[in-house]
Amino acid sequence: MTQSAAVARSLADLGEVRRMAEQAHRSDLVARLDQLSARLTGADVPIAVVGEFKQGKSTLINALLRTDVCPVDADVVTAVPTIVRYGTPPSAAAFVGAEGESPSRVAVPFDRLREVVAGGHNGQPVRTVEVRLDRRLLRGGMTFVDTPGVGGLDSAHGNLTLGVLPLARAALFVTDAAQELTEPELDFLRRTVQGCPAVVCVMTKTDLHRQWRRIADLNRAHLARAGLPLRLVAVSSFLRLHAGRSGDDALNDESGFPALLEILAREVLAGAETATVAATRRDVAFVLGQLRDQVAVERTAVHHPEASAEIADRLAEKVRRSARLAGPAASWQTALNDGIQDLGTQVDQDLRERLRSMQRRGEALLELGDPKDTWPDFEAWAAKEATAVAVDNLYALVARADELARDVAEHFDHEYGALDLDLPALAGALSTVDGPRMREDRTAGRWLGMFTAARLAVGGVVVAHAVGTLLEMAFLGPVGAVAGLVVGHRLFKIERGRQVEQRQQLARQELRRYVDEVGFVVGNDSRDAVRRAQRYLRDEFASRALAAQRSSAQALAAVREAGELPAAERAGRARELDGQARALDRVGEGLARSGGRP
Repeated sequence: MTQSAAVARSLADLGEVRRMAEQAHRSDLVARLDQLSARLTGADVPIAVVGEFKQGKSTLINALLRTDVCPVDADVVTAVPTIVRYGTPPSAAAFVGAEGESPSRVAVPFDRLREVVAGGHNGQPVRTVEVRLDRRLLRGGMTFVDTPGVGGLDSAHGNLTLGVLPLARAALFVTDAAQELTEPELDFLRRTVQGCPAVVCVMTKTDLHRQWRRIADLNRAHLARAGLPLRLVAVSSFLRLHAGRSGDDALNDESGFPALLEILAREVLAGAETATVAATRRDVAFVLGQLRDQVAVERTAVHHPEASAEIADRLAEKVRRSARLAGPAASWQTALNDGIQDLGTQVDQDLRERLRSMQRRGEALLELGDPKDTWPDFEAWAAKEATAVAVDNLYALVARADELARDVAEHFDHEYGALDLDLPALAGALSTVDGPRMREDRTAGRWLGMFTAARLAVGGVVVAHAVGTLLEMAFLGPVGAVAGLVVGHRLFKIERGRQVEQRQQLARQELRRYVDEVGFVVGNDSRDAVRRAQRYLRDEFASRALAAQRSSAQALAAVREAGELPAAERAGRARELDGQARALDRVGEGLARSGGRP
Protein backbone atom coordinates (compact mmCIF):
# COMPACT_ATOMS: atom_id res chain seq x y z
CA MET A 1 0.00 0.00 0.00
CA THR A 2 1.33 3.42 -0.87
CA GLN A 3 1.89 5.82 2.03
CA SER A 4 0.87 9.46 2.19
CA ALA A 5 2.87 12.10 4.00
CA ALA A 6 0.46 11.95 6.96
CA VAL A 7 0.84 8.19 7.31
CA ALA A 8 4.62 8.43 6.96
CA ARG A 9 4.72 11.14 9.65
CA SER A 10 2.57 9.05 11.97
CA LEU A 11 4.80 6.01 11.45
CA ALA A 12 7.85 8.14 12.22
CA ASP A 13 6.24 9.36 15.44
CA LEU A 14 5.30 5.79 16.29
CA GLY A 15 8.88 4.64 15.78
CA GLU A 16 10.35 7.39 17.92
CA VAL A 17 7.87 6.89 20.76
CA ARG A 18 8.43 3.13 20.56
CA ARG A 19 12.17 3.64 21.00
CA MET A 20 11.49 5.78 24.06
CA ALA A 21 9.12 3.14 25.48
CA GLU A 22 11.84 0.52 25.05
CA GLN A 23 14.32 2.75 26.89
CA ALA A 24 11.81 3.10 29.73
CA HIS A 25 11.42 -0.71 29.83
CA ARG A 26 7.71 -0.44 29.06
CA SER A 27 7.01 -3.62 27.13
CA ASP A 28 3.25 -3.05 27.52
CA LEU A 29 3.47 0.30 25.71
CA VAL A 30 5.77 -1.19 23.06
CA ALA A 31 3.17 -3.89 22.33
CA ARG A 32 0.44 -1.26 22.08
CA LEU A 33 2.49 0.81 19.62
CA ASP A 34 3.20 -2.28 17.50
CA GLN A 35 -0.54 -2.87 17.22
CA LEU A 36 -1.05 0.74 16.19
CA SER A 37 1.64 0.45 13.52
CA ALA A 38 0.06 -2.71 12.08
CA ARG A 39 -3.35 -1.04 12.02
CA LEU A 40 -1.98 2.06 10.32
CA THR A 41 -0.08 0.22 7.58
CA GLY A 42 -2.56 -2.61 7.03
CA ALA A 43 -5.86 -0.73 7.06
CA ASP A 44 -7.84 -0.78 3.84
CA VAL A 45 -10.90 1.24 2.85
CA PRO A 46 -13.89 -1.00 2.01
CA ILE A 47 -16.16 0.59 -0.60
CA ALA A 48 -19.50 -1.13 -1.16
CA VAL A 49 -20.93 -0.92 -4.69
CA VAL A 50 -24.71 -1.14 -4.32
CA GLY A 51 -27.82 -0.70 -6.43
CA GLU A 52 -30.48 -2.54 -8.40
CA PHE A 53 -29.43 -5.53 -10.49
CA LYS A 54 -28.39 -4.93 -14.09
CA GLN A 55 -27.45 -1.30 -13.39
CA GLY A 56 -23.78 -1.83 -14.21
CA LYS A 57 -22.21 -2.39 -10.77
CA SER A 58 -19.78 -5.11 -11.90
CA THR A 59 -18.89 -3.20 -15.07
CA LEU A 60 -18.24 -0.09 -12.97
CA ILE A 61 -15.66 -1.93 -10.87
CA ASN A 62 -14.05 -3.35 -14.02
CA ALA A 63 -13.83 0.14 -15.48
CA LEU A 64 -12.38 1.62 -12.29
CA LEU A 65 -9.63 -1.01 -12.30
CA ARG A 66 -9.41 -1.28 -16.10
CA THR A 67 -9.75 -5.03 -15.99
CA ASP A 68 -12.40 -7.71 -16.53
CA VAL A 69 -12.20 -9.16 -13.04
CA CYS A 70 -15.95 -9.01 -12.28
CA PRO A 71 -17.95 -11.23 -14.67
CA VAL A 72 -20.43 -9.32 -16.82
CA ASP A 73 -23.08 -11.15 -18.77
CA ALA A 74 -26.66 -10.50 -19.82
CA ASP A 75 -27.69 -13.84 -18.27
CA VAL A 76 -25.57 -13.67 -15.11
CA VAL A 77 -26.47 -11.70 -12.00
CA THR A 78 -23.96 -11.33 -9.18
CA ALA A 79 -25.41 -13.63 -6.52
CA VAL A 80 -22.72 -13.42 -3.82
CA PRO A 81 -20.57 -10.53 -2.57
CA THR A 82 -17.34 -10.19 -4.57
CA ILE A 83 -14.47 -8.47 -2.75
CA VAL A 84 -11.69 -7.00 -4.88
CA ARG A 85 -8.57 -5.94 -2.96
CA TYR A 86 -4.84 -5.50 -3.43
CA GLY A 87 -2.61 -8.54 -3.62
CA THR A 88 0.31 -10.08 -5.49
CA PRO A 89 0.35 -12.36 -7.32
CA PRO A 90 -3.21 -12.05 -8.65
CA SER A 91 -5.50 -14.69 -7.20
CA ALA A 92 -9.15 -15.57 -6.69
CA ALA A 93 -10.80 -17.62 -3.97
CA ALA A 94 -14.29 -18.65 -2.94
CA PHE A 95 -15.46 -19.11 0.63
CA VAL A 96 -17.86 -22.05 0.50
CA GLY A 97 -20.09 -23.69 3.07
CA ALA A 98 -23.63 -23.66 4.35
CA GLU A 99 -24.89 -20.82 6.51
CA GLY A 100 -24.09 -21.39 10.15
CA GLU A 101 -20.85 -23.22 9.34
CA SER A 102 -17.32 -21.85 9.16
CA PRO A 103 -16.62 -21.28 5.45
CA SER A 104 -13.69 -22.96 3.73
CA ARG A 105 -11.38 -21.03 1.43
CA VAL A 106 -11.02 -22.62 -2.00
CA ALA A 107 -8.76 -21.30 -4.75
CA VAL A 108 -10.64 -20.53 -7.98
CA PRO A 109 -9.16 -20.14 -11.49
CA PHE A 110 -10.00 -16.79 -13.06
CA ASP A 111 -11.75 -18.50 -15.96
CA ARG A 112 -14.27 -19.98 -13.50
CA LEU A 113 -15.15 -16.73 -11.75
CA ARG A 114 -18.31 -16.33 -13.84
CA GLU A 115 -19.69 -19.61 -12.51
CA VAL A 116 -18.63 -18.98 -8.91
CA VAL A 117 -19.97 -15.42 -8.73
CA ALA A 118 -23.33 -16.77 -9.88
CA GLY A 119 -23.44 -18.65 -6.58
CA GLY A 120 -22.04 -22.16 -6.94
CA HIS A 121 -18.75 -24.05 -6.80
CA ASN A 122 -18.74 -27.80 -7.45
CA GLY A 123 -22.24 -28.06 -6.05
CA GLN A 124 -21.37 -26.18 -2.84
CA PRO A 125 -22.98 -22.87 -1.85
CA VAL A 126 -20.64 -19.89 -2.13
CA ARG A 127 -20.74 -17.29 0.64
CA THR A 128 -18.16 -14.77 -0.65
CA VAL A 129 -15.68 -14.42 -3.50
CA GLU A 130 -12.35 -12.64 -2.97
CA VAL A 131 -10.16 -11.42 -5.80
CA ARG A 132 -6.68 -9.96 -5.27
CA LEU A 133 -5.09 -7.82 -7.98
CA ASP A 134 -2.05 -5.61 -8.33
CA ARG A 135 -3.67 -2.32 -9.37
CA ARG A 136 -2.59 1.18 -8.43
CA LEU A 137 -6.06 2.07 -7.15
CA LEU A 138 -6.03 -0.96 -4.86
CA ARG A 139 -2.47 -0.31 -3.71
CA GLY A 140 -3.72 3.03 -2.43
CA GLY A 141 -5.88 1.16 0.09
CA MET A 142 -9.27 0.86 -1.63
CA THR A 143 -11.18 -2.42 -1.50
CA PHE A 144 -14.30 -2.76 -3.64
CA VAL A 145 -17.24 -4.96 -2.66
CA ASP A 146 -19.57 -5.84 -5.54
CA THR A 147 -22.85 -6.56 -3.76
CA PRO A 148 -25.50 -8.91 -5.18
CA GLY A 149 -28.44 -7.30 -6.91
CA VAL A 150 -30.76 -10.32 -6.92
CA GLY A 151 -34.25 -9.42 -5.77
CA GLY A 152 -33.94 -5.68 -6.20
CA LEU A 153 -33.63 -2.94 -3.61
CA ASP A 154 -37.22 -3.13 -2.40
CA SER A 155 -36.80 -6.70 -1.18
CA ALA A 156 -35.37 -8.80 1.61
CA HIS A 157 -32.09 -9.02 -0.24
CA GLY A 158 -31.90 -5.26 -0.63
CA ASN A 159 -32.28 -4.89 3.13
CA LEU A 160 -29.52 -7.44 3.74
CA THR A 161 -27.24 -5.32 1.57
CA LEU A 162 -27.91 -2.43 3.95
CA GLY A 163 -26.78 -4.69 6.79
CA VAL A 164 -23.17 -4.77 5.56
CA LEU A 165 -22.86 -0.99 5.17
CA PRO A 166 -21.69 -0.33 8.77
CA LEU A 167 -18.58 -2.35 7.83
CA ALA A 168 -17.83 -0.14 4.80
CA ARG A 169 -16.10 3.23 4.73
CA ALA A 170 -18.06 4.37 1.68
CA ALA A 171 -20.78 3.29 -0.73
CA LEU A 172 -21.15 3.84 -4.46
CA PHE A 173 -24.84 3.75 -5.30
CA VAL A 174 -25.22 2.76 -8.95
CA THR A 175 -28.17 3.70 -11.15
CA ASP A 176 -28.24 3.86 -14.93
CA ALA A 177 -29.20 6.69 -17.28
CA ALA A 178 -32.23 4.88 -18.70
CA GLN A 179 -34.60 6.53 -16.23
CA GLU A 180 -34.64 8.89 -13.31
CA LEU A 181 -34.31 7.66 -9.73
CA THR A 182 -37.28 5.64 -8.54
CA GLU A 183 -38.89 5.86 -5.12
CA PRO A 184 -37.39 2.49 -3.99
CA GLU A 185 -33.96 3.80 -5.00
CA LEU A 186 -34.44 7.04 -3.06
CA ASP A 187 -35.65 5.11 -0.03
CA PHE A 188 -32.61 2.82 -0.27
CA LEU A 189 -30.36 5.87 -0.47
CA ARG A 190 -31.94 7.38 2.65
CA ARG A 191 -31.13 4.24 4.60
CA THR A 192 -27.67 3.94 3.01
CA VAL A 193 -26.77 7.38 4.35
CA GLN A 194 -27.74 6.20 7.86
CA GLY A 195 -25.36 3.24 7.75
CA CYS A 196 -22.37 4.55 5.79
CA PRO A 197 -20.19 7.62 6.42
CA ALA A 198 -19.70 8.52 2.71
CA VAL A 199 -22.09 7.89 -0.18
CA VAL A 200 -21.65 8.80 -3.85
CA CYS A 201 -24.40 8.36 -6.46
CA VAL A 202 -22.99 7.06 -9.77
CA MET A 203 -25.13 7.17 -12.92
CA THR A 204 -23.86 4.67 -15.50
CA LYS A 205 -24.42 3.89 -19.19
CA THR A 206 -24.32 7.49 -20.40
CA ASP A 207 -23.02 6.22 -23.76
CA LEU A 208 -26.31 4.38 -24.36
CA HIS A 209 -28.75 7.22 -23.66
CA ARG A 210 -28.71 10.58 -25.42
CA GLN A 211 -30.83 12.26 -22.76
CA TRP A 212 -28.49 11.33 -19.89
CA ARG A 213 -27.79 14.97 -19.01
CA ARG A 214 -31.51 15.64 -18.54
CA ILE A 215 -31.81 12.48 -16.44
CA ALA A 216 -28.81 13.59 -14.35
CA ASP A 217 -30.44 16.98 -13.69
CA LEU A 218 -33.71 15.28 -12.72
CA ASN A 219 -31.85 12.93 -10.38
CA ARG A 220 -30.05 15.81 -8.67
CA ALA A 221 -33.44 17.48 -8.15
CA HIS A 222 -34.86 14.24 -6.70
CA LEU A 223 -31.91 13.97 -4.31
CA ALA A 224 -32.34 17.58 -3.19
CA ARG A 225 -36.08 17.14 -2.56
CA ALA A 226 -35.37 13.96 -0.59
CA GLY A 227 -32.93 15.85 1.63
CA LEU A 228 -29.96 13.85 0.36
CA PRO A 229 -26.97 16.17 -0.28
CA LEU A 230 -25.10 13.55 -2.30
CA ARG A 231 -22.65 13.94 -5.16
CA LEU A 232 -23.93 12.53 -8.47
CA VAL A 233 -21.35 11.54 -11.08
CA ALA A 234 -22.32 10.44 -14.60
CA VAL A 235 -19.98 7.86 -16.18
CA SER A 236 -19.61 5.52 -19.11
CA SER A 237 -17.83 2.28 -18.23
CA PHE A 238 -17.65 1.36 -21.92
CA LEU A 239 -15.74 4.54 -22.81
CA ARG A 240 -13.40 4.08 -19.84
CA LEU A 241 -12.53 0.50 -20.81
CA HIS A 242 -12.13 1.45 -24.46
CA ALA A 243 -9.89 4.39 -23.48
CA GLY A 244 -7.76 2.02 -21.42
CA ARG A 245 -7.26 -0.34 -24.34
CA SER A 246 -6.53 2.44 -26.85
CA GLY A 247 -4.62 4.81 -24.53
CA ASP A 248 -6.95 7.67 -25.48
CA ASP A 249 -6.83 10.24 -22.65
CA ALA A 250 -9.52 12.43 -24.23
CA LEU A 251 -11.89 9.47 -24.34
CA ASN A 252 -11.09 8.70 -20.72
CA ASP A 253 -11.97 12.28 -19.77
CA GLU A 254 -15.24 11.96 -21.67
CA SER A 255 -16.09 8.77 -19.73
CA GLY A 256 -16.53 10.79 -16.53
CA PHE A 257 -14.27 8.51 -14.50
CA PRO A 258 -11.61 11.11 -13.66
CA ALA A 259 -14.23 13.03 -11.65
CA LEU A 260 -15.28 9.84 -9.85
CA LEU A 261 -11.67 8.89 -9.10
CA GLU A 262 -11.01 12.37 -7.74
CA ILE A 263 -13.98 12.05 -5.36
CA LEU A 264 -12.78 8.61 -4.24
CA ALA A 265 -9.27 9.89 -3.61
CA ARG A 266 -10.19 13.21 -2.00
CA GLU A 267 -13.34 12.41 -0.05
CA VAL A 268 -13.26 8.67 0.57
CA LEU A 269 -9.65 7.53 0.73
CA ALA A 270 -8.32 10.75 2.25
CA GLY A 271 -11.23 10.88 4.71
CA ALA A 272 -10.64 7.32 5.86
CA GLU A 273 -6.91 7.96 6.13
CA THR A 274 -7.52 11.11 8.14
CA ALA A 275 -9.72 9.21 10.59
CA THR A 276 -7.18 6.38 10.94
CA VAL A 277 -4.26 8.78 11.39
CA ALA A 278 -6.22 10.82 13.94
CA ALA A 279 -7.09 7.69 15.94
CA THR A 280 -3.45 6.60 15.80
CA ARG A 281 -2.24 9.98 17.00
CA ARG A 282 -4.67 9.92 19.91
CA ASP A 283 -3.32 6.54 21.00
CA VAL A 284 0.28 7.67 20.52
CA ALA A 285 -0.51 10.73 22.62
CA PHE A 286 -1.77 8.44 25.38
CA VAL A 287 1.46 6.42 25.32
CA LEU A 288 3.48 9.63 25.19
CA GLY A 289 1.61 10.97 28.20
CA GLN A 290 2.48 7.86 30.21
CA LEU A 291 6.16 8.23 29.35
CA ARG A 292 6.21 11.97 30.06
CA ASP A 293 4.60 11.53 33.48
CA GLN A 294 7.09 8.83 34.37
CA VAL A 295 10.12 10.89 33.25
CA ALA A 296 8.82 14.11 34.84
CA VAL A 297 8.56 12.80 38.40
CA GLU A 298 11.91 11.04 38.28
CA ARG A 299 13.50 14.14 36.80
CA THR A 300 12.10 16.28 39.62
CA ALA A 301 13.41 13.84 42.21
CA VAL A 302 16.89 13.81 40.64
CA HIS A 303 17.11 17.60 40.43
CA HIS A 304 15.64 18.06 43.93
CA PRO A 305 16.70 15.08 46.05
CA GLU A 306 15.51 16.80 49.19
CA ALA A 307 11.95 16.51 47.89
CA SER A 308 12.21 12.81 47.04
CA ALA A 309 10.35 11.68 50.13
CA GLU A 310 7.43 14.05 49.47
CA ILE A 311 7.31 13.07 45.80
CA ALA A 312 7.35 9.41 46.76
CA ASP A 313 4.39 9.92 49.11
CA ARG A 314 2.39 11.62 46.36
CA LEU A 315 3.25 8.85 43.93
CA ALA A 316 2.30 6.17 46.45
CA GLU A 317 -1.14 7.75 46.65
CA LYS A 318 -1.28 7.90 42.85
CA VAL A 319 -0.36 4.22 42.69
CA ARG A 320 -3.27 3.44 45.02
CA ARG A 321 -5.63 5.50 42.86
CA SER A 322 -4.31 3.78 39.74
CA ALA A 323 -4.88 0.39 41.35
CA ARG A 324 -8.48 1.38 42.03
CA LEU A 325 -8.81 2.53 38.42
CA ALA A 326 -7.64 -0.89 37.25
CA GLY A 327 -9.91 -2.71 39.69
CA PRO A 328 -13.44 -4.04 39.20
CA ALA A 329 -14.95 -1.22 41.31
CA ALA A 330 -13.50 1.59 39.18
CA SER A 331 -15.88 4.29 38.05
CA TRP A 332 -15.34 3.45 34.39
CA GLN A 333 -16.13 -0.21 35.10
CA THR A 334 -19.37 0.84 36.75
CA ALA A 335 -20.20 3.13 33.83
CA LEU A 336 -19.43 0.34 31.37
CA ASN A 337 -21.46 -2.31 33.21
CA ASP A 338 -24.43 0.02 33.67
CA GLY A 339 -24.13 1.22 30.09
CA ILE A 340 -24.02 -2.33 28.72
CA GLN A 341 -27.15 -3.26 30.65
CA ASP A 342 -28.91 -0.17 29.32
CA LEU A 343 -27.61 -0.90 25.83
CA GLY A 344 -28.92 -4.46 25.91
CA THR A 345 -32.30 -3.30 27.21
CA GLN A 346 -32.58 -0.52 24.61
CA VAL A 347 -31.62 -2.77 21.69
CA ASP A 348 -33.98 -5.51 22.86
CA GLN A 349 -36.83 -3.03 23.31
CA ASP A 350 -36.12 -1.53 19.89
CA LEU A 351 -36.34 -5.02 18.35
CA ARG A 352 -39.61 -5.87 20.13
CA GLU A 353 -41.25 -2.62 19.07
CA ARG A 354 -40.22 -3.11 15.44
CA LEU A 355 -41.49 -6.70 15.46
CA ARG A 356 -44.82 -5.69 17.02
CA SER A 357 -45.24 -3.03 14.36
CA MET A 358 -44.43 -5.60 11.66
CA GLN A 359 -47.01 -8.01 13.08
CA ARG A 360 -49.74 -5.34 13.26
CA ARG A 361 -49.12 -4.30 9.67
CA GLY A 362 -49.01 -7.92 8.54
CA GLU A 363 -52.33 -8.74 10.19
CA ALA A 364 -53.89 -5.67 8.57
CA LEU A 365 -52.66 -6.86 5.18
CA LEU A 366 -54.09 -10.33 5.72
CA GLU A 367 -57.53 -8.84 6.45
CA LEU A 368 -57.61 -7.27 2.98
CA GLY A 369 -57.98 -10.48 1.02
CA ASP A 370 -57.96 -14.25 0.86
CA PRO A 371 -54.51 -15.61 1.82
CA LYS A 372 -55.05 -18.31 -0.79
CA ASP A 373 -54.70 -15.63 -3.47
CA THR A 374 -52.33 -13.16 -1.77
CA TRP A 375 -49.93 -15.53 -0.02
CA PRO A 376 -46.96 -15.36 -2.45
CA ASP A 377 -46.93 -11.56 -2.22
CA PHE A 378 -47.37 -11.74 1.54
CA GLU A 379 -44.39 -14.09 1.89
CA ALA A 380 -42.19 -11.63 -0.01
CA TRP A 381 -43.51 -8.76 2.14
CA ALA A 382 -42.80 -10.65 5.37
CA ALA A 383 -39.24 -11.52 4.33
CA LYS A 384 -38.58 -7.90 3.34
CA GLU A 385 -39.99 -6.54 6.60
CA ALA A 386 -38.05 -9.04 8.70
CA THR A 387 -34.76 -8.03 7.13
CA ALA A 388 -35.67 -4.36 7.54
CA VAL A 389 -36.30 -4.97 11.25
CA ALA A 390 -32.94 -6.74 11.61
CA VAL A 391 -31.02 -4.01 9.76
CA ASP A 392 -32.65 -1.12 11.63
CA ASN A 393 -32.01 -2.90 14.93
CA LEU A 394 -28.37 -3.34 13.90
CA TYR A 395 -28.08 0.39 13.16
CA ALA A 396 -29.53 1.15 16.60
CA LEU A 397 -26.97 -1.19 18.19
CA VAL A 398 -24.05 0.46 16.40
CA ALA A 399 -25.16 4.00 17.26
CA ARG A 400 -25.79 3.30 20.95
CA ALA A 401 -22.61 1.23 21.39
CA ASP A 402 -20.64 4.14 19.95
CA GLU A 403 -22.28 6.51 22.45
CA LEU A 404 -21.36 4.14 25.28
CA ALA A 405 -17.72 4.00 24.17
CA ARG A 406 -17.52 7.79 24.23
CA ASP A 407 -19.14 7.96 27.67
CA VAL A 408 -16.66 5.47 29.15
CA ALA A 409 -13.74 7.24 27.47
CA GLU A 410 -14.60 10.42 29.37
CA HIS A 411 -13.51 8.70 32.61
CA PHE A 412 -10.00 8.58 31.13
CA ASP A 413 -10.15 12.11 29.73
CA HIS A 414 -9.82 10.43 26.35
CA GLU A 415 -11.44 11.31 23.04
CA TYR A 416 -12.64 8.02 21.60
CA GLY A 417 -12.56 7.38 17.88
CA ALA A 418 -14.39 4.72 15.88
CA LEU A 419 -15.66 1.61 17.67
CA ASP A 420 -14.48 -1.59 15.99
CA LEU A 421 -17.53 -3.79 16.61
CA ASP A 422 -17.84 -7.45 15.69
CA LEU A 423 -21.25 -7.19 14.05
CA PRO A 424 -23.64 -10.12 13.45
CA ALA A 425 -24.07 -11.54 9.94
CA LEU A 426 -27.75 -10.90 9.27
CA ALA A 427 -27.93 -13.03 6.13
CA GLY A 428 -26.68 -16.11 7.96
CA ALA A 429 -28.98 -15.59 10.92
CA LEU A 430 -32.16 -14.99 8.93
CA SER A 431 -31.44 -17.89 6.57
CA THR A 432 -32.08 -20.27 9.49
CA VAL A 433 -35.66 -19.00 9.90
CA ASP A 434 -38.39 -20.79 7.96
CA GLY A 435 -40.49 -18.26 6.10
CA PRO A 436 -44.24 -18.05 6.68
CA ARG A 437 -46.09 -20.82 4.87
CA MET A 438 -49.73 -21.79 4.37
CA ARG A 439 -50.04 -25.43 5.51
CA GLU A 440 -53.70 -25.90 4.62
CA ASP A 441 -54.93 -28.52 2.10
CA ARG A 442 -56.65 -25.97 -0.09
CA THR A 443 -58.10 -28.47 -2.61
CA ALA A 444 -59.84 -30.51 0.08
CA GLY A 445 -61.23 -27.37 1.69
CA ARG A 446 -62.60 -26.08 -1.60
CA TRP A 447 -64.36 -29.33 -2.50
CA LEU A 448 -65.73 -29.68 1.04
CA GLY A 449 -67.30 -26.22 0.81
CA MET A 450 -68.82 -26.92 -2.61
CA PHE A 451 -70.18 -30.27 -1.42
CA THR A 452 -71.78 -28.64 1.66
CA ALA A 453 -73.46 -25.91 -0.39
CA ALA A 454 -74.70 -28.36 -3.00
CA ARG A 455 -76.09 -30.66 -0.31
CA LEU A 456 -78.03 -27.79 1.27
CA ALA A 457 -79.34 -26.56 -2.08
CA VAL A 458 -80.56 -30.02 -3.10
CA GLY A 459 -82.10 -30.44 0.33
CA GLY A 460 -84.08 -27.25 -0.23
CA VAL A 461 -85.42 -28.52 -3.59
CA VAL A 462 -86.41 -31.91 -2.14
CA VAL A 463 -88.22 -30.37 0.83
CA ALA A 464 -90.15 -27.93 -1.37
CA HIS A 465 -91.15 -30.73 -3.77
CA ALA A 466 -92.32 -32.97 -0.92
CA VAL A 467 -94.45 -30.20 0.59
CA GLY A 468 -96.03 -29.49 -2.82
CA THR A 469 -96.90 -33.17 -3.34
CA LEU A 470 -98.52 -33.49 0.07
CA LEU A 471 -100.65 -30.39 -0.48
CA GLU A 472 -101.35 -31.31 -4.13
CA MET A 473 -99.92 -27.96 -5.21
CA ALA A 474 -97.78 -28.79 -8.20
CA PHE A 475 -96.56 -25.21 -8.69
CA LEU A 476 -94.55 -25.46 -5.43
CA GLY A 477 -92.10 -27.83 -7.11
CA PRO A 478 -90.50 -25.22 -9.43
CA VAL A 479 -90.75 -22.58 -6.69
CA GLY A 480 -88.97 -24.93 -4.32
CA ALA A 481 -86.29 -25.54 -6.89
CA VAL A 482 -85.66 -21.82 -7.28
CA ALA A 483 -85.73 -21.28 -3.52
CA GLY A 484 -83.32 -24.15 -3.02
CA LEU A 485 -80.88 -22.69 -5.53
CA VAL A 486 -81.09 -19.26 -3.88
CA VAL A 487 -80.56 -20.76 -0.46
CA GLY A 488 -77.73 -22.92 -1.78
CA HIS A 489 -75.98 -19.94 -3.36
CA ARG A 490 -76.33 -17.98 -0.14
CA LEU A 491 -75.02 -20.87 1.91
CA PHE A 492 -72.16 -21.35 -0.52
CA LYS A 493 -71.12 -17.71 -0.04
CA ILE A 494 -71.34 -18.11 3.72
CA GLU A 495 -69.24 -21.25 3.55
CA ARG A 496 -66.69 -19.59 1.32
CA GLY A 497 -66.47 -16.62 3.69
CA ARG A 498 -66.01 -19.00 6.60
CA GLN A 499 -63.12 -20.67 4.79
CA VAL A 500 -61.52 -17.29 4.04
CA GLU A 501 -61.76 -16.37 7.72
CA GLN A 502 -60.24 -19.73 8.63
CA ARG A 503 -57.36 -19.18 6.22
CA GLN A 504 -56.84 -15.67 7.59
CA GLN A 505 -56.70 -17.07 11.10
CA LEU A 506 -54.16 -19.70 10.05
CA ALA A 507 -52.15 -17.00 8.26
CA ARG A 508 -52.14 -14.81 11.37
CA GLN A 509 -50.87 -17.75 13.41
CA GLU A 510 -48.13 -18.38 10.86
CA LEU A 511 -47.19 -14.71 10.87
CA ARG A 512 -46.91 -14.75 14.67
CA ARG A 513 -44.71 -17.85 14.49
CA TYR A 514 -42.47 -16.21 11.91
CA VAL A 515 -42.21 -12.97 13.89
CA ASP A 516 -41.35 -14.93 17.04
CA GLU A 517 -38.60 -16.87 15.28
CA VAL A 518 -37.14 -13.75 13.70
CA GLY A 519 -37.17 -12.08 17.11
CA PHE A 520 -35.46 -15.08 18.69
CA VAL A 521 -32.67 -15.30 16.10
CA VAL A 522 -32.04 -11.56 15.71
CA GLY A 523 -32.33 -11.04 19.46
CA ASN A 524 -29.71 -13.73 20.14
CA ASP A 525 -27.35 -12.16 17.61
CA SER A 526 -27.91 -8.70 19.08
CA ARG A 527 -27.22 -9.92 22.61
CA ASP A 528 -24.06 -11.67 21.41
CA ALA A 529 -22.94 -8.44 19.72
CA VAL A 530 -23.60 -6.49 22.93
CA ARG A 531 -21.49 -8.96 24.90
CA ARG A 532 -18.69 -8.71 22.35
CA ALA A 533 -18.88 -4.91 22.59
CA GLN A 534 -18.61 -5.17 26.37
CA ARG A 535 -15.53 -7.39 26.16
CA TYR A 536 -13.93 -5.13 23.56
CA LEU A 537 -14.47 -1.98 25.62
CA ARG A 538 -13.50 -3.70 28.85
CA ASP A 539 -10.21 -4.93 27.38
CA GLU A 540 -9.48 -1.60 25.70
CA PHE A 541 -9.97 0.54 28.77
CA ALA A 542 -8.53 -2.02 31.17
CA SER A 543 -5.29 -1.89 29.21
CA ARG A 544 -5.28 1.88 29.63
CA ALA A 545 -5.90 1.57 33.35
CA LEU A 546 -3.14 -1.01 33.73
CA ALA A 547 -0.76 1.21 31.74
CA ALA A 548 -1.47 4.12 34.08
CA GLN A 549 -0.97 1.88 37.10
CA ARG A 550 2.33 0.57 35.77
CA SER A 551 3.51 4.12 34.96
CA SER A 552 2.81 5.23 38.52
CA ALA A 553 4.49 2.16 40.02
CA GLN A 554 7.61 2.50 37.88
CA ALA A 555 7.80 6.23 38.59
CA LEU A 556 7.58 5.52 42.34
CA ALA A 557 10.37 2.96 42.13
CA ALA A 558 12.52 5.38 40.08
CA VAL A 559 11.98 8.19 42.60
CA ARG A 560 12.97 6.01 45.52
CA GLU A 561 16.02 4.84 43.64
CA ALA A 562 16.96 8.42 42.68
CA GLY A 563 16.87 9.46 46.33
CA GLU A 564 19.60 6.94 47.11
CA LEU A 565 21.91 7.80 44.18
CA PRO A 566 25.36 9.32 44.89
CA ALA A 567 25.74 12.93 43.74
CA ALA A 568 27.91 12.06 40.71
CA GLU A 569 25.50 9.43 39.44
CA ARG A 570 22.54 11.69 40.15
CA ALA A 571 24.01 14.43 37.95
CA GLY A 572 24.51 11.99 35.09
CA ARG A 573 20.99 10.63 35.47
CA ALA A 574 19.66 14.21 35.50
CA ARG A 575 21.32 14.95 32.14
CA GLU A 576 19.90 11.73 30.72
CA LEU A 577 16.38 12.53 31.93
CA ASP A 578 16.65 16.10 30.62
CA GLY A 579 17.43 14.69 27.18
CA GLN A 580 14.48 12.28 27.38
CA ALA A 581 12.16 15.11 28.47
CA ARG A 582 13.26 17.29 25.52
CA ALA A 583 12.73 14.41 23.11
CA LEU A 584 9.27 13.69 24.52
CA ASP A 585 8.36 17.39 24.34
CA ARG A 586 9.53 17.53 20.74
CA VAL A 587 7.32 14.59 19.76
CA GLY A 588 4.42 16.05 21.76
CA GLU A 589 4.72 19.38 19.96
CA GLY A 590 4.71 17.56 16.64
CA LEU A 591 1.54 15.70 17.60
CA ALA A 592 -0.10 18.94 18.70
CA ARG A 593 0.72 20.61 15.38
CA SER A 594 -0.66 17.64 13.44
CA GLY A 595 -3.90 17.49 15.40
CA GLY A 596 -3.07 14.96 18.12
CA ARG A 597 -3.29 15.64 21.82
CA PRO A 598 0.17 16.02 23.41
